[in-house]
Amino acid sequence: MKKKGFTLIELLAVIVVLALIALISVPLILGIIEKAKKGALTSTANGLLESATLYYAKNLAQVSENQVFLFDETHEGETLTGLKLSYKGDFNGTGTLRIYKDGKSAICIQEGNYFALKNVEDTKVITGTGLCSYDETTNSYLSINLVSQEIVDELQSRINELEAGKEAVTNALINKGVSITLDDDLNTIADILNNTTIGKRMISLGAGTSFDLKTNYATYGLSATDYQSLTADNFIISVQTINASGYCTELSWSGSSSASANVNKSYNNTTGVLTVSNISASGGYSGSKYGSGGYGTTLVINTYIVY
Repeated sequence: MKKKGFTLIELLAVIVVLALIALISVPLILGIIEKAKKGALTSTANGLLESATLYYAKNLAQVSENQVFLFDETHEGETLTGLKLSYKGDFNGTGTLRIYKDGKSAICIQEGNYFALKNVEDTKVITGTGLCSYDETTNSYLSINLVSQEIVDELQSRINELEAGKEAVTNALINKGVSITLDDDLNTIADILNNTTIGKRMISLGAGTSFDLKTNYATYGLSATDYQSLTADNFIISVQTINASGYCTELSWSGSSSASANVNKSYNNTTGVLTVSNISASGGYSGSKYGSGGYGTTLVINTYIVY
């Protein structure tokens, strides 16, 4: 006797059909529900506006100033002074209704994620998804659209990227000698840059003939690995002479065929050691860049890193 039942193919076909029906029907059902909620809130707003018209007609002599009726946890269509707005039905949302002294009215109410508002100049109630609130500056109700969590996360991600970019740029500018901090905002940084000439960074190593940049990098304001990228061309040797009166002049030789001024420099980017050698000088100098001219008695050698 042959057993009755469904084959695996038939079951799969039924599941696929049901999935297609759900895929098509769920958005339609959700759309119908959303439309129904908005429609109900629109009806509520129109009913409250009609009640406002009746209230004004009954209390014409008493409405000498604008009145605001509140809807919240403690007020059900009441003013702060205890005046009550009579209306049909129940409203469990929040918001306000305003009756102006000329008889016109405006409303802003919300329930769940939906709002309904109407300003004096509007011809009908406007509904939507989001919030509404009263703007004292324009004396009118404004709507505020809700933002999805996906958009919030995307914006936060972009903010994080911008902050990381700002930190990277700021650190690069600091390394170039620009006087800014990580706490400076972008406007402050822009203002500083507009008044700053950015060139190569120049570090003074001081006087001497030997410098260990690998060991003493922190003393010279370098990072632990900066010494590896330097070459002899990154170093400038400044030779000056001081005369008996204490004036300092850049070394320039003249007046004698035997005059000489020689400085050699060598740098090992593995050991990080810079050596200044073969310093010799004879004869006289001319010029007075830092003071009065004369014959020098003492040589001064200063070394700088430029990169």
